[in-house]
Amino acid sequence: MSVRKTLPQLRAVSQLPSRQQLMQGESAATLNSRDAFAVPILTNLNPSNSGQWECAEGVSVWRLAISSPNAFSLNLIFTDFYLPHGAELYIYNSDTTVVLGAYTADNNADFLPTAPIRGDMVIVEYNEPDSVDFQGFFNIVQVAHDFKGAFAASADVAKTQCHFAPPTGQWTDEARAICRILVGGTTLCTGTLLATADHSFEPYVLTARHCIYSEKMAQSSLFFFNYDTTENAGQQCVAGARLVAAKDNDKGFLDFSLVKLNGAIPEDYNVYYAGWDATADTAIGGGVCLHHPSGSAMAMAVATDTLRAASYRNFDKLTFFNVAQWASGATEQGSSGAPLFDANHRVVGLLAGGDSDCDYPMNDYFQMFSAAYDRYSFDSLQLKCWLNPLNGNILQTNGAYPPTTGVRHSAADVCLIATPNPCTTEVSFSAHGRSIKCVDIYDIVGNQLITANVDGRQPVIVDVAKLQPGPYVCRVTFDNGTSESIILIRDI
Repeated sequence: MSVRKTLPQLRAVSQLPSRQQLMQGESAATLNSRDAFAVPILTNLNPSNSGQWECAEGVSVWRLAISSPNAFSLNLIFTDFYLPHGAELYIYNSDTTVVLGAYTADNNADFLPTAPIRGDMVIVEYNEPDSVDFQGFFNIVQVAHDFKGAFAASADVAKTQCHFAPPTGQWTDEARAICRILVGGTTLCTGTLLATADHSFEPYVLTARHCIYSEKMAQSSLFFFNYDTTENAGQQCVAGARLVAAKDNDKGFLDFSLVKLNGAIPEDYNVYYAGWDATADTAIGGGVCLHHPSGSAMAMAVATDTLRAASYRNFDKLTFFNVAQWASGATEQGSSGAPLFDANHRVVGLLAGGDSDCDYPMNDYFQMFSAAYDRYSFDSLQLKCWLNPLNGNILQTNGAYPPTTGVRHSAADVCLIATPNPCTTEVSFSAHGRSIKCVDIYDIVGNQLITANVDGRQPVIVDVAKLQPGPYVCRVTFDNGTSESIILIRDI
């Protein structure tokens, strides 16, 4: 099934306020906000109370057009999105030149944010076969009206005005860790996909707390990777996340937020997991910020002077690096949460705020990564618990691409056990109910270091005494597949 190219006359149109009406109502404050690019319009639209149904060849089709005059783009947030297997939902513009979907049962979620579609009208179409197990349900609870043109055809105006340079050369890997975040349909920020100390490649994204400070905001956010000047800009997206750590203003205050993406990042996005350093807490010799100024294509700002510890607003004192002036580039609205990299290509801070813009590239403040790492002890108030899950004495790690391509193959119902972990000179592998054929050990970039062929006996003991301390990927081969585990080798 696919979206219909020839549409009947749409009788069901949800007519929302125009930009002129929004300017005169309670939303006027949002229109004057520096951070927001869109006004949220609360709705209650679902197949039970709006739209029109028709039957076509064993399929029931529901459609609803949503209009908010003079919007540059519209985006939607669904709640209670539950479709049966076989059903499909699409969102598109009036001439079907832009189509989002199909959304299916694989997308079922309490919150489902969708990407903006240019123009001031979108059509939601739901196709449900007569043979499904239950009738699908979803509720459109918000339509966001883009009043700044962040997703208009000329959305990169800020880039050309400020002469922002895109990341090139030695920063192209780190650029693949950066994501443009659409928060709650109305606000644009920047985030960074971070490596973990055990290189398990869990999809943790770091941004500013003032961007995402609640579970609802995390669930209703979209994360766009590789949002640059190429043709795929805006097409590589993951919807929704879970908030795992942030520090509010109760007995201390830091401006960081760590979320874990709800869905797996597709292989063809070719993302990079950025390294980090939790030791920098006084000064660093300059830095590089990769960000999305005004929500536009990714850009780079470079500071060459020494960046020293500073205080910012009512946050914990001396927990920020201050960029007095950018040597090239500048940050703007939409850059909040962006990473500050040191000369070793590790994240040492994230953008909390400041005065910088296109005309005044000065005075930015970056929350120190070291303060966010373990300044506060509870798991939900720090980064260490999530980025260093084995609780080793690790304060920095390098960035990396995932060591394997595609979905990791796992033998069905295998419970692979590696002990001890962390280890020093040897590690033992066992798997209940499966015969182990081979054990391969790789470093974090995929180089094969050890191969141990065995005759099916368990446990399999592998000598790792010659390997340097650090994380390694262990791939165990069985008769019917493979399974992988991460081990950490420590100093003796």
